[in-house]
Amino acid sequence: MLGQTLATRTPPPTAPAATTVPATLPGVSGTPSPSQGGQLPDVSLEGMKAALMDSCGNPPGFLCRTVYNVTHSEYLASGAQVLLGTPVTIILILLVAAIIRSLLHRLIRRTTRRMASATGGLLRGSLLGAFGDSAILLERRRQRAETVGSLLRSVVSIVVFGIAFVLILGELGINLAPIVASAGVIGIAIGFGAQNLVRDFLSGIFMLLEDQYGVGDVIDVGPISGTVEAVSFRMTRLRDVEGTVWYVRNGEITRVGNKSQQWARTVLDVPLDYEVDVGRAKELLLATAQGMWRDDRWAALILEEPEVWGMEALSADGYSVRVVIKTLPLKQWEVARELRERVRRKLAEAGISLGTVQRSVVVVDDDDDEAPAAGGEEEEADSSAGRGAGEPDPPRIDPPAQPGPPARPGPPARAGS
Repeated sequence: MLGQTLATRTPPPTAPAATTVPATLPGVSGTPSPSQGGQLPDVSLEGMKAALMDSCGNPPGFLCRTVYNVTHSEYLASGAQVLLGTPVTIILILLVAAIIRSLLHRLIRRTTRRMASATGGLLRGSLLGAFGDSAILLERRRQRAETVGSLLRSVVSIVVFGIAFVLILGELGINLAPIVASAGVIGIAIGFGAQNLVRDFLSGIFMLLEDQYGVGDVIDVGPISGTVEAVSFRMTRLRDVEGTVWYVRNGEITRVGNKSQQWARTVLDVPLDYEVDVGRAKELLLATAQGMWRDDRWAALILEEPEVWGMEALSADGYSVRVVIKTLPLKQWEVARELRERVRRKLAEAGISLGTVQRSVVVVDDDDDEAPAAGGEEEEADSSAGRGAGEPDPPRIDPPAQPGPPARPGPPARAGS
Protein backbone atom coordinates (compact mmCIF):
# COMPACT_ATOMS: atom_id res chain seq x y z
CA MET A 1 0.00 0.00 0.00
CA LEU A 2 2.81 2.33 0.98
CA GLY A 3 4.78 1.49 -2.12
CA GLN A 4 1.75 1.97 -4.24
CA THR A 5 1.14 5.28 -2.65
CA LEU A 6 4.76 6.42 -3.22
CA ALA A 7 4.65 5.24 -6.79
CA THR A 8 1.49 7.03 -7.57
CA ARG A 9 2.59 10.32 -5.86
CA THR A 10 3.66 12.73 -8.44
CA PRO A 11 6.42 15.24 -7.71
CA PRO A 12 5.35 18.85 -7.26
CA PRO A 13 5.69 20.95 -10.30
CA THR A 14 8.99 22.81 -10.27
CA ALA A 15 8.96 26.53 -10.99
CA PRO A 16 10.83 27.57 -14.05
CA ALA A 17 14.27 28.99 -13.42
CA ALA A 18 14.27 32.74 -13.21
CA THR A 19 16.12 34.25 -16.10
CA THR A 20 17.47 37.80 -15.89
CA VAL A 21 16.64 39.68 -19.01
CA PRO A 22 18.85 42.68 -19.39
CA ALA A 23 17.21 45.98 -20.01
CA THR A 24 16.85 46.76 -23.60
CA LEU A 25 19.54 49.25 -24.63
CA PRO A 26 19.36 51.37 -27.65
CA GLY A 27 21.10 49.59 -30.44
CA VAL A 28 20.94 46.14 -28.69
CA SER A 29 18.85 43.48 -30.37
CA GLY A 30 16.57 41.47 -28.06
CA THR A 31 16.58 38.35 -30.25
CA PRO A 32 19.32 35.90 -29.20
CA SER A 33 21.54 34.60 -31.89
CA PRO A 34 21.86 30.85 -32.43
CA SER A 35 25.54 30.87 -31.60
CA GLN A 36 24.96 32.47 -28.20
CA GLY A 37 22.43 29.90 -27.07
CA GLY A 38 19.95 32.66 -26.10
CA GLN A 39 22.20 34.14 -23.32
CA LEU A 40 23.91 37.32 -24.79
CA PRO A 41 22.15 39.96 -26.84
CA ASP A 42 23.36 41.05 -30.26
CA VAL A 43 24.98 44.54 -29.97
CA SER A 44 25.09 46.94 -32.96
CA LEU A 45 28.01 49.41 -32.98
CA GLU A 46 26.14 51.80 -35.22
CA GLY A 47 23.23 51.84 -32.79
CA MET A 48 25.50 52.52 -29.80
CA LYS A 49 27.22 55.33 -31.67
CA ALA A 50 23.90 56.92 -32.60
CA ALA A 51 22.65 56.66 -29.01
CA LEU A 52 25.91 58.16 -27.70
CA MET A 53 25.65 61.11 -30.08
CA ASP A 54 22.01 61.67 -29.15
CA SER A 55 22.95 61.86 -25.50
CA CYS A 56 26.29 63.66 -25.62
CA GLY A 57 26.27 65.48 -28.95
CA ASN A 58 28.75 65.40 -31.78
CA PRO A 59 31.55 65.08 -30.86
CA PRO A 60 30.72 63.58 -27.45
CA GLY A 61 32.44 64.98 -24.42
CA PHE A 62 34.81 63.00 -22.28
CA LEU A 63 32.64 63.05 -19.16
CA CYS A 64 29.42 62.21 -21.02
CA ARG A 65 31.09 59.40 -22.90
CA THR A 66 32.51 57.95 -19.69
CA VAL A 67 29.15 58.05 -17.89
CA TYR A 68 27.39 56.45 -20.83
CA ASN A 69 29.97 53.67 -21.04
CA VAL A 70 29.54 52.92 -17.35
CA THR A 71 25.76 53.26 -16.96
CA HIS A 72 24.48 52.79 -20.50
CA SER A 73 21.88 55.45 -19.65
CA GLU A 74 21.13 58.31 -21.96
CA TYR A 75 19.50 60.27 -19.15
CA LEU A 76 22.53 60.08 -16.84
CA ALA A 77 24.95 60.77 -19.66
CA SER A 78 23.09 63.86 -20.88
CA GLY A 79 22.62 65.11 -17.31
CA ALA A 80 26.32 64.74 -16.57
CA GLN A 81 27.12 66.60 -19.79
CA VAL A 82 24.82 69.52 -18.95
CA LEU A 83 25.52 69.76 -15.22
CA LEU A 84 29.20 68.87 -15.13
CA GLY A 85 30.74 68.57 -18.56
CA THR A 86 29.98 72.00 -20.07
CA PRO A 87 30.71 74.08 -16.92
CA VAL A 88 33.92 72.19 -16.25
CA THR A 89 35.02 72.69 -19.87
CA ILE A 90 34.26 76.43 -19.72
CA ILE A 91 36.18 76.74 -16.47
CA LEU A 92 39.14 74.91 -17.96
CA ILE A 93 39.10 77.16 -21.05
CA LEU A 94 39.10 80.31 -18.90
CA LEU A 95 41.82 78.90 -16.65
CA VAL A 96 44.08 78.05 -19.56
CA ALA A 97 43.43 81.45 -21.16
CA ALA A 98 44.32 83.23 -17.91
CA ILE A 99 47.54 81.21 -17.55
CA ILE A 100 48.60 81.93 -21.14
CA ARG A 101 47.81 85.65 -20.73
CA SER A 102 49.80 85.83 -17.48
CA LEU A 103 52.84 84.15 -19.05
CA LEU A 104 52.77 86.44 -22.08
CA HIS A 105 52.38 89.54 -19.89
CA ARG A 106 55.34 88.46 -17.82
CA LEU A 107 57.44 87.98 -20.93
CA ILE A 108 56.44 91.42 -22.22
CA ARG A 109 57.30 93.07 -18.90
CA ARG A 110 60.73 91.48 -18.79
CA THR A 111 61.40 92.51 -22.38
CA THR A 112 60.32 96.12 -21.87
CA ARG A 113 62.28 96.34 -18.61
CA ARG A 114 65.37 95.20 -20.46
CA MET A 115 64.73 97.77 -23.20
CA ALA A 116 64.38 100.57 -20.65
CA SER A 117 67.48 99.60 -18.63
CA ALA A 118 70.81 101.34 -19.02
CA THR A 119 72.59 98.20 -20.22
CA GLY A 120 70.17 97.23 -23.00
CA GLY A 121 69.69 98.54 -26.47
CA LEU A 122 72.03 100.21 -28.89
CA LEU A 123 72.78 103.24 -26.73
CA ARG A 124 74.63 102.16 -23.62
CA GLY A 125 77.16 103.54 -21.20
CA SER A 126 79.16 106.53 -22.40
CA LEU A 127 77.36 106.67 -25.74
CA LEU A 128 74.32 108.10 -23.99
CA GLY A 129 76.35 111.11 -22.92
CA ALA A 130 77.56 111.65 -26.45
CA PHE A 131 74.01 111.88 -27.75
CA GLY A 132 72.58 114.09 -25.02
CA ASP A 133 71.67 114.12 -21.37
CA SER A 134 71.80 110.53 -20.11
CA ALA A 135 69.02 111.01 -17.56
CA ILE A 136 66.68 112.52 -20.14
CA LEU A 137 67.39 109.83 -22.72
CA LEU A 138 66.93 107.02 -20.21
CA GLU A 139 63.69 108.51 -18.95
CA ARG A 140 62.45 108.85 -22.52
CA ARG A 141 63.38 105.25 -23.29
CA ARG A 142 61.63 104.11 -20.13
CA GLN A 143 58.44 105.94 -21.08
CA ARG A 144 58.52 104.58 -24.61
CA ALA A 145 59.13 101.03 -23.35
CA GLU A 146 56.23 101.30 -20.91
CA THR A 147 53.95 102.62 -23.64
CA VAL A 148 54.88 99.85 -26.06
CA GLY A 149 54.57 97.25 -23.29
CA SER A 150 51.11 98.50 -22.37
CA LEU A 151 50.04 98.30 -26.00
CA LEU A 152 51.39 94.75 -26.39
CA ARG A 153 49.73 93.60 -23.17
CA SER A 154 46.40 94.98 -24.34
CA VAL A 155 46.72 93.24 -27.69
CA VAL A 156 47.63 89.93 -26.01
CA SER A 157 44.65 90.16 -23.64
CA ILE A 158 42.24 90.88 -26.47
CA VAL A 159 43.53 88.02 -28.62
CA VAL A 160 43.68 85.40 -25.85
CA PHE A 161 40.28 86.12 -24.35
CA GLY A 162 38.78 86.52 -27.81
CA ILE A 163 39.83 82.98 -28.68
CA ALA A 164 38.55 81.75 -25.31
CA PHE A 165 35.19 83.43 -25.93
CA VAL A 166 34.85 81.70 -29.30
CA LEU A 167 35.65 78.31 -27.72
CA ILE A 168 33.08 78.88 -24.96
CA LEU A 169 30.40 79.69 -27.53
CA GLY A 170 31.25 76.46 -29.29
CA GLU A 171 30.88 74.52 -26.04
CA LEU A 172 27.45 76.04 -25.50
CA GLY A 173 26.36 74.79 -28.90
CA ILE A 174 25.91 78.25 -30.43
CA ASN A 175 26.34 78.49 -34.17
CA LEU A 176 29.28 80.80 -34.77
CA ALA A 177 28.72 81.41 -38.48
CA PRO A 178 26.11 84.21 -38.03
CA ILE A 179 28.18 85.81 -35.29
CA VAL A 180 31.31 85.86 -37.44
CA ALA A 181 29.35 87.27 -40.38
CA SER A 182 27.81 89.99 -38.19
CA ALA A 183 31.21 90.86 -36.75
CA GLY A 184 32.57 91.23 -40.28
CA VAL A 185 29.76 93.58 -41.28
CA ILE A 186 30.16 95.62 -38.11
CA GLY A 187 33.92 95.82 -38.68
CA ILE A 188 33.42 97.12 -42.21
CA ALA A 189 30.91 99.71 -41.00
CA ILE A 190 33.26 100.89 -38.27
CA GLY A 191 36.13 100.99 -40.74
CA PHE A 192 34.22 103.31 -43.07
CA GLY A 193 32.64 105.45 -40.37
CA ALA A 194 35.68 105.85 -38.12
CA GLN A 195 38.50 105.65 -40.63
CA ASN A 196 40.05 108.89 -39.35
CA LEU A 197 40.10 107.48 -35.82
CA VAL A 198 41.66 104.23 -37.04
CA ARG A 199 44.26 106.18 -39.01
CA ASP A 200 45.12 108.26 -35.94
CA PHE A 201 45.62 105.15 -33.81
CA LEU A 202 47.74 103.38 -36.44
CA SER A 203 49.90 106.47 -36.94
CA GLY A 204 50.38 106.78 -33.19
CA ILE A 205 51.38 103.14 -32.85
CA PHE A 206 53.99 103.35 -35.61
CA MET A 207 55.23 106.68 -34.28
CA LEU A 208 55.90 105.11 -30.88
CA LEU A 209 57.43 101.95 -32.30
CA GLU A 210 59.77 103.92 -34.58
CA ASP A 211 60.61 106.46 -31.85
CA GLN A 212 60.04 109.44 -34.12
CA TYR A 213 59.67 111.86 -31.19
CA GLY A 214 58.86 111.84 -27.50
CA VAL A 215 58.01 114.05 -24.56
CA GLY A 216 60.46 116.95 -24.31
CA ASP A 217 61.47 116.99 -27.99
CA VAL A 218 61.20 120.11 -30.12
CA ILE A 219 59.56 119.13 -33.40
CA ASP A 220 58.28 120.80 -36.54
CA VAL A 221 55.10 119.28 -37.97
CA GLY A 222 54.49 121.79 -40.74
CA PRO A 223 52.62 124.92 -39.72
CA ILE A 224 53.30 124.25 -36.03
CA SER A 225 56.59 123.97 -34.19
CA GLY A 226 57.06 123.52 -30.47
CA THR A 227 57.94 121.30 -27.52
CA VAL A 228 56.15 117.97 -27.14
CA GLU A 229 54.29 117.84 -23.83
CA ALA A 230 52.23 114.65 -24.23
CA VAL A 231 51.95 111.80 -26.72
CA SER A 232 49.11 109.31 -27.04
CA PHE A 233 47.96 106.87 -29.68
CA ARG A 234 45.55 109.46 -31.11
CA MET A 235 46.88 112.91 -30.24
CA THR A 236 50.13 114.84 -29.82
CA ARG A 237 50.19 117.97 -27.64
CA LEU A 238 52.67 120.75 -28.49
CA ARG A 239 53.51 124.10 -26.88
CA ASP A 240 55.10 126.75 -29.08
CA VAL A 241 57.54 129.48 -28.07
CA GLU A 242 54.68 131.88 -27.28
CA GLY A 243 53.10 129.42 -24.85
CA THR A 244 50.19 128.35 -27.08
CA VAL A 245 49.18 124.71 -26.67
CA TRP A 246 48.40 122.85 -29.91
CA TYR A 247 46.60 119.51 -30.18
CA VAL A 248 47.60 117.69 -33.36
CA ARG A 249 46.01 114.42 -34.49
CA ASN A 250 48.59 111.78 -35.34
CA GLY A 251 46.81 110.92 -38.57
CA GLU A 252 47.21 114.51 -39.81
CA ILE A 253 51.00 114.53 -39.36
CA THR A 254 52.57 113.84 -42.74
CA ARG A 255 56.11 114.91 -41.88
CA VAL A 256 58.04 115.46 -38.66
CA GLY A 257 61.22 117.45 -38.15
CA ASN A 258 62.84 116.58 -34.81
CA LYS A 259 65.28 119.24 -33.63
CA SER A 260 66.40 117.42 -30.49
CA GLN A 261 67.59 113.93 -31.45
CA GLN A 262 71.20 112.92 -30.80
CA TRP A 263 72.85 116.27 -31.65
CA ALA A 264 72.19 119.76 -33.01
CA ARG A 265 74.14 122.43 -34.89
CA THR A 266 74.44 126.17 -34.43
CA VAL A 267 74.63 127.97 -37.78
CA LEU A 268 75.59 131.66 -37.82
CA ASP A 269 75.92 133.77 -40.98
CA VAL A 270 77.92 136.97 -40.35
CA PRO A 271 77.28 139.75 -42.93
CA LEU A 272 80.33 141.83 -43.91
CA ASP A 273 81.15 144.63 -46.36
CA TYR A 274 83.26 144.05 -49.45
CA GLU A 275 85.99 146.26 -47.96
CA VAL A 276 86.68 143.57 -45.30
CA ASP A 277 89.25 140.96 -46.29
CA VAL A 278 87.76 137.47 -46.39
CA GLY A 279 90.84 135.75 -44.95
CA ARG A 280 91.07 138.10 -42.00
CA ALA A 281 87.34 137.77 -41.31
CA LYS A 282 87.59 133.96 -41.30
CA GLU A 283 90.52 134.06 -38.87
CA LEU A 284 88.69 136.35 -36.46
CA LEU A 285 85.50 134.27 -36.56
CA LEU A 286 87.38 130.98 -36.07
CA ALA A 287 89.34 132.41 -33.14
CA THR A 288 86.11 133.62 -31.54
CA ALA A 289 84.39 130.23 -31.91
CA GLN A 290 87.43 128.32 -30.62
CA GLY A 291 87.66 130.61 -27.62
CA MET A 292 84.09 129.72 -26.81
CA TRP A 293 84.90 126.01 -27.26
CA ARG A 294 87.80 126.27 -24.77
CA ASP A 295 85.61 128.02 -22.23
CA ASP A 296 84.71 125.61 -19.42
CA ARG A 297 81.21 126.97 -19.24
CA TRP A 298 80.44 126.15 -22.87
CA ALA A 299 82.74 123.18 -23.45
CA ALA A 300 80.16 120.78 -21.99
CA LEU A 301 77.59 121.90 -24.57
CA ILE A 302 79.84 121.76 -27.64
CA LEU A 303 80.55 118.29 -29.06
CA GLU A 304 83.11 119.07 -31.77
CA GLU A 305 85.57 121.78 -32.70
CA PRO A 306 83.87 124.80 -34.34
CA GLU A 307 84.31 125.32 -38.07
CA VAL A 308 84.20 128.28 -40.43
CA TRP A 309 82.81 127.09 -43.73
CA GLY A 310 83.65 130.32 -45.54
CA MET A 311 81.74 132.69 -47.77
CA GLU A 312 78.11 131.63 -47.87
CA ALA A 313 76.32 134.33 -49.88
CA LEU A 314 77.02 137.33 -52.11
CA SER A 315 74.77 140.32 -52.63
CA ALA A 316 74.88 143.92 -53.76
CA ASP A 317 75.43 145.02 -50.16
CA GLY A 318 78.23 142.61 -49.23
CA TYR A 319 78.90 138.97 -48.41
CA SER A 320 78.32 136.63 -45.46
CA VAL A 321 80.63 134.10 -43.76
CA ARG A 322 79.13 130.98 -42.12
CA VAL A 323 80.26 129.65 -38.72
CA VAL A 324 78.97 126.26 -37.46
CA ILE A 325 79.21 124.57 -34.04
CA LYS A 326 77.95 121.05 -33.22
CA THR A 327 76.15 121.05 -29.86
CA LEU A 328 74.02 118.90 -27.61
CA PRO A 329 70.34 118.61 -28.46
CA LEU A 330 68.24 121.69 -27.66
CA LYS A 331 71.38 123.71 -26.85
CA GLN A 332 71.96 125.17 -30.31
CA TRP A 333 69.95 128.34 -29.64
CA GLU A 334 71.75 129.10 -26.39
CA VAL A 335 75.14 128.63 -28.02
CA ALA A 336 74.07 130.78 -31.00
CA ARG A 337 73.13 133.71 -28.76
CA GLU A 338 76.48 133.61 -26.95
CA LEU A 339 78.35 133.28 -30.24
CA ARG A 340 76.63 136.37 -31.68
CA GLU A 341 77.68 138.46 -28.69
CA ARG A 342 81.29 137.31 -28.92
CA VAL A 343 81.47 137.86 -32.68
CA ARG A 344 80.10 141.38 -32.27
CA ARG A 345 82.70 142.26 -29.63
CA LYS A 346 85.55 140.69 -31.61
CA LEU A 347 84.71 142.56 -34.80
CA ALA A 348 84.34 145.82 -32.89
CA GLU A 349 87.80 145.35 -31.33
CA ALA A 350 89.26 144.69 -34.78
CA GLY A 351 87.61 147.78 -36.21
CA ILE A 352 85.38 145.84 -38.57
CA SER A 353 81.76 146.84 -38.89
CA LEU A 354 79.03 144.52 -39.92
CA GLY A 355 77.67 144.73 -43.42
CA THR A 356 75.28 147.58 -44.08
CA VAL A 357 72.46 147.61 -46.54
CA GLN A 358 73.05 150.01 -49.43
CA ARG A 359 69.91 151.96 -50.15
CA SER A 360 69.31 154.20 -53.16
CA VAL A 361 66.74 156.93 -52.63
CA VAL A 362 65.05 158.25 -55.77
CA VAL A 363 63.14 161.53 -55.36
CA VAL A 364 60.56 162.29 -58.04
CA ASP A 365 59.25 165.94 -58.21
CA ASP A 366 55.83 166.56 -59.69
CA ASP A 367 56.27 169.73 -61.86
CA ASP A 368 52.88 169.69 -63.61
CA ASP A 369 51.38 172.40 -61.37
CA GLU A 370 54.41 174.69 -61.64
CA ALA A 371 54.76 174.45 -65.43
CA PRO A 372 52.50 177.44 -66.34
CA ALA A 373 54.17 179.73 -63.84
CA ALA A 374 57.58 178.70 -65.04
CA GLY A 375 56.51 179.35 -68.68
CA GLY A 376 55.34 182.90 -67.84
CA GLU A 377 58.59 183.69 -66.11
CA GLU A 378 60.54 182.43 -69.13
CA GLU A 379 58.50 184.65 -71.46
CA GLU A 380 59.15 187.70 -69.29
CA ALA A 381 62.83 186.88 -69.24
CA ASP A 382 62.92 186.52 -73.02
CA SER A 383 61.14 189.85 -73.54
CA SER A 384 63.51 191.61 -71.17
CA ALA A 385 66.47 190.13 -72.98
CA GLY A 386 65.06 191.32 -76.34
CA ARG A 387 64.77 194.97 -75.21
CA GLY A 388 68.29 195.14 -74.08
CA ALA A 389 69.80 196.86 -71.14
CA GLY A 390 68.82 200.53 -70.40
CA GLU A 391 65.69 200.58 -72.50
CA PRO A 392 62.56 201.64 -70.64
CA ASP A 393 59.77 199.28 -70.20
CA PRO A 394 56.90 199.80 -72.63
CA PRO A 395 53.86 201.44 -71.15
CA ARG A 396 51.31 199.14 -69.75
CA ILE A 397 48.02 199.23 -71.56
CA ASP A 398 45.12 198.17 -69.45
CA PRO A 399 42.07 196.76 -71.15
CA PRO A 400 39.05 199.03 -71.37
CA ALA A 401 36.61 198.92 -68.52
CA GLN A 402 33.61 196.80 -69.17
CA PRO A 403 30.21 198.33 -68.49
CA GLY A 404 28.72 196.94 -65.38
CA PRO A 405 25.13 196.59 -64.26
CA PRO A 406 23.20 199.84 -63.61
CA ALA A 407 23.40 201.19 -60.11
CA ARG A 408 20.37 200.68 -58.00
CA PRO A 409 18.87 203.76 -56.33
CA GLY A 410 19.53 203.85 -52.66
CA PRO A 411 16.92 204.36 -49.97
CA PRO A 412 15.66 207.95 -49.53
CA ALA A 413 17.39 210.01 -46.92
CA ARG A 414 15.51 210.64 -43.73
CA ALA A 415 14.68 214.19 -42.71
CA GLY A 416 16.77 215.61 -39.99
CA SER A 417 19.66 213.31 -40.58
